[in-house]
Amino acid sequence: MYIYLMIAVFTGAILVALLSNNINKISCVNILGMLILVILTLGIGINIAHQEHIYYFGGYVYIDSLSQIQLIIITTVSFITAAYSHKYIVDEYKEKIISLKKAKGYFVLFQIFVLSMIFLCMSNNIMGMWIGLEATTLSTAFLIGFNSSKLSLEAAWKYIIICSVGLAIGLIGIILFIYSLNAEVNTSMLQWTYLLSRGNIFNRNILMVAFTFIFVGIGTKAGIAPMHTWLSDGHSEAPSPISAMMSGILINLALYVIIRFYIIVRLVNGTENIRYMFIVFGCISLIISSFSILKQTNYKRLLAFSSVENIGIMCLGFGFGGTLGVFGSLLHSIVHAFGKSLLFLVSGNILKAYKTKRIGNIKYLIKTMPYNSVFLIIGILVITGTPPFASFFSEFKILQNGFNNGNYISVAILAFALLIAFVGFVIPFIKMIFQGDNTEYMRMEKDKENIIPLIIAVIFILFISCTFDNLLYPLINKAVIIICG
Repeated sequence: MYIYLMIAVFTGAILVALLSNNINKISCVNILGMLILVILTLGIGINIAHQEHIYYFGGYVYIDSLSQIQLIIITTVSFITAAYSHKYIVDEYKEKIISLKKAKGYFVLFQIFVLSMIFLCMSNNIMGMWIGLEATTLSTAFLIGFNSSKLSLEAAWKYIIICSVGLAIGLIGIILFIYSLNAEVNTSMLQWTYLLSRGNIFNRNILMVAFTFIFVGIGTKAGIAPMHTWLSDGHSEAPSPISAMMSGILINLALYVIIRFYIIVRLVNGTENIRYMFIVFGCISLIISSFSILKQTNYKRLLAFSSVENIGIMCLGFGFGGTLGVFGSLLHSIVHAFGKSLLFLVSGNILKAYKTKRIGNIKYLIKTMPYNSVFLIIGILVITGTPPFASFFSEFKILQNGFNNGNYISVAILAFALLIAFVGFVIPFIKMIFQGDNTEYMRMEKDKENIIPLIIAVIFILFISCTFDNLLYPLINKAVIIICG
């Protein structure tokens, strides 16, 4: 019933977007569809709470606690961005910035983007996961170039070329992964659960090479440095709600695919050192992103490099291993999704009011846009890991686990990078909010526009921060057990 209802939601929303000429109607159907997906995800979550996993359609669809976390992130963040997109797109249409055809295209691509991500996280087929990732590339490429400016089109081409090459490398890794099984090829070999049960018969050497290809290839999509070069331009030039989805959902989902393969690899004897791949690339991501944050003059690019930093933090947690490190990484992926989405949506409001992305051109936000300033401050505190938000505890658990396991150099790099990123993140935004000359600044009428989605995002952040150690603990802990064994 859940799957059929999800299919019905996407089919109905896409048909309405294609056939109707009423933008308000199309947008409301889009929001309603995302809300129904949130409700369906909660229904699936209730079933997951009473059993380890759920099979649908003869095992082709597989949902456990790890994929349930991704489903929650996908549906809730998509609902928030769908609500934000209503005024964002309708206003651009009314102001004749975009045509009716282009507005309809936005909502169709939005639905395809969400459908691809849900298909990916529920697929029990490793090729299905790859196809889902490729589908997100095709839909988001058009969304990145939505504004049709020279910079946005350049960013879209850069994104599709780099990510397509990365996914091609990942596909080679998947083929080698299957080949390393040393068995006659059949369709069941593509099922993740089947491969998990055959962990004792893989060829270790081929498997290690295969996982390296998968990590590097799919890591390109996750924004892991140094394969992250598309990310700063892509997130900067995409419409703000799409930037929120790409940073909050998509990079998490690419890392989720890598983790699915890692769960199988770590069952094979002699592959214990493969975890250092997460540690090395995590440290590279932290170093590159933290120093890149220091020199940014574009606030959307600054947020993009913050995503590279946070994916590095998650990689270190998985690399350190143990229940503390993995729990910290999973918790961080959840709170980062909502925190970064909040910041990108606030940046969209600022961009609409000021018509500029340059940090130096934004002054006295606390006077001109006080409501958005409050949300901006909350987002900054969340992303920089400031207590009492859950991001502080997730980073602390990762640091604690790394120190307990003797990864002192990596822990030192993480602590130093967090400090550098904090300084590079807070100073420019504080200047935007509180600094300016003696000119009298008037409060902008647009300050109150499109803030309901921001309120919803903050509610989710507060809910996660208050319940991760009690109400959400069983779900996250089950996912930790799946990864750690």
